[in-house]
Amino acid sequence: MDKESILKILAKVKYPPYEKDIVTFKMVKEVRIDGATAAIGIFTGADKQKNEIIEKSALEELKKAFPELHPQIVFLESDPSRQAAVMPNSETLKNAKFKIAVASGKGGVGKSTVAANLARALAKIYPPKDGEAQIGLMDCDIHGPSATILFGDIPSPTTDGEKIFPPAANGIKTISMGMLVDDSQPLIWRGPMITSAIKQFTNDVEWGKLEFMILDLPPGTGDAVISATQIIPLDGAIIVTTANKLAEKTATRGAKIFEKTNVKILGIVENMAFMQMPDGSKMKIFGKGDAQDCAKELSTKVIAEIPIDTSLQTDAPSAQAEAVFENLAKEIIASLS
Repeated sequence: MDKESILKILAKVKYPPYEKDIVTFKMVKEVRIDGATAAIGIFTGADKQKNEIIEKSALEELKKAFPELHPQIVFLESDPSRQAAVMPNSETLKNAKFKIAVASGKGGVGKSTVAANLARALAKIYPPKDGEAQIGLMDCDIHGPSATILFGDIPSPTTDGEKIFPPAANGIKTISMGMLVDDSQPLIWRGPMITSAIKQFTNDVEWGKLEFMILDLPPGTGDAVISATQIIPLDGAIIVTTANKLAEKTATRGAKIFEKTNVKILGIVENMAFMQMPDGSKMKIFGKGDAQDCAKELSTKVIAEIPIDTSLQTDAPSAQAEAVFENLAKEIIASLS
């Protein structure tokens, strides 16, 4: 099974009401294969009803030809071959007072852990109002969604056929690709397919009125990060790094994308900065100074040093860890004020 064999099968799918197929019409824009999973990006420019007919036919033909295949059909909102540079629309997520990106240059520095616990801290400062959460968390890490893990047992989103309603847990409305796909299937999307997913999270989810929207971006400067900066008018970004020269250099390089898009860098968060000792002292087992170098390079400051605390990876952080994130939340609020 390869791209050509999948396109051959998709050539059996007609574009209603015509007799020509979606491959002949050059509507199949992308095919990516990873083992038994195939992600297929299609742009029709048609309405939802037509797309549903095409999707049903495509899935039937693919399953008939490749019974073991797990196909993922994504309808793109625009033709990537004609896509121009996109600037954020000020009306996007207009009901969220502040939209803050949590980013990092490389993986493994605990960016998602910081995003989730920052959202928790903000939810304590801005508790639910009239039964509605005032904090949102958008997990934009399409390939490695983690919000569903960090928040523990969280309900699935619901829909009325038009809008998606994000579940709320601990005073935080959350949406993540981990809620929408089977954990056993790899997500091999990229480019316009990722952009479509983030647009759906932004435009099709009924977030309501929020004080803060926290966006957990994937590491690096790939498609998801670029899409987020083009789609969402961000009020600021925080950069997560560790006490490590490689992490610091990569974080600095990754943060440059925010400078280029005129997004204010609110500060550097040094994760796994120290281990709290029984006598009250702090042991910096990974060294020190690298986060300060990163802050200096980006003309900002270190706004938090997060301790090594395994409870941060659960839905019940320790009191010590909560206090650190409460201070971080207050620092961000003061910066934006």
